[in-house]
Amino acid sequence: MYKLWDISLLALHNLRVHVGRSALTALGIVVGVMGVIATLAISEGGSHDAQKALRELGSDNIIIDSQKPSQDESKASGQQTWVQTYGLTRIDVDRLLCPDNIPGVKSSAVVHRLRKDVRVGPSRITVAIMSTEPTYASVARITMSRGRFITDVDMEKSAAICVLTNALAKRLFPIDDPLQKTVMLGSQPFRVVGLIEKLPRTLVEFSGDIDYAALIPLSADRSRFGELNVEFKSGTEFRERVFASQVVLQMDSERALETGAAVARNLLARDNPARQDYKVTIPQELLEQQRVQRRLWNIVFVAVSLISLVVGGIGIMNIMLSTVTERTREIGIRRALGARRVDIVVQFLVEAVTLATVGGVIGVGVGVLIPVLVEQSAGLTMMITIPALIVPMLVAVLVGLCSGLYPAIRAARLDPITALRHE
Repeated sequence: MYKLWDISLLALHNLRVHVGRSALTALGIVVGVMGVIATLAISEGGSHDAQKALRELGSDNIIIDSQKPSQDESKASGQQTWVQTYGLTRIDVDRLLCPDNIPGVKSSAVVHRLRKDVRVGPSRITVAIMSTEPTYASVARITMSRGRFITDVDMEKSAAICVLTNALAKRLFPIDDPLQKTVMLGSQPFRVVGLIEKLPRTLVEFSGDIDYAALIPLSADRSRFGELNVEFKSGTEFRERVFASQVVLQMDSERALETGAAVARNLLARDNPARQDYKVTIPQELLEQQRVQRRLWNIVFVAVSLISLVVGGIGIMNIMLSTVTERTREIGIRRALGARRVDIVVQFLVEAVTLATVGGVIGVGVGVLIPVLVEQSAGLTMMITIPALIVPMLVAVLVGLCSGLYPAIRAARLDPITALRHE
């Protein structure tokens, strides 16, 4: 142990003598470790956001959305250009919600989307209006901020009540308490009965600012607005007729998810197998696909970043080979004084591993700092995991060990007599 300590001190002394050269040699390791940590932090952050969004869809849900067909498909179907009819029909919804058709359905909810001007006094803003059922609160994982959600009584009476997002409520009522206040949705008055923290992620594909939205009873929508949605964009009037924009089926088991999705697709394609105006989404499948993609991207990112470590290792090997040539006489003197070949090998290996370790430690420090700065400046989610710190460090040490092995063996094989004659 004392000999190993002396050899280590000697190796560190030799590195301190050539500080500039040692720093430049370790720079490749620093860049490599920093790259691995930064890329994994970006990958983990993006994966976390994607999985969070998919979980908010509900891992036990089947989501069927109406999709607007292309202009060519609309013309081919013989639809008038001034009113476009597409998406889920009344027959589709009845088939999907029939208990005998899809087994394992625990709960369900229907959503109809439209856009209306919301007015409070002189304030006016165009927002997304979501008409739905009381069950939507559970299937879409809605979190109430204040007040209440839509109830069965509201549905029976077609009550003119609404639930606003917090952002919309603050926009319309910057000072007053929005609860029990009246807002104008289009030309119809609605009373605010509740506030939600944010719009469910199930609605992100709907055009417009998803932070500004109002939810109303589906029955109130049918009686006051109907199925026809009229929008004005750039001075042009667009009319669309959609019976249901979305149907969410909450299943009671994972096995029921797969069976239910297959049955839902068959029910929707029963009358027209070629129709393209709907989409069936299973968040659980998307989660699995996202995990596979994350693993593939992590492999790619790490492989690219490890190239820098390999380059750094080549730099260490190169500088160690040069050191062997420069210190040939020193090696001869040490051998003449009784140092064994293994002592020479250990000395050069300690120098190589020390270079790699110092570079790895600095790389870890910089690699942790960069994601923090990026997250604060760009607003991206960055996540640094413990394996993302340990693995690059271990690889750096391994690279240093492998890079110093050949120069160490070459130094140990020098003939002492020849080494003493070297100038």
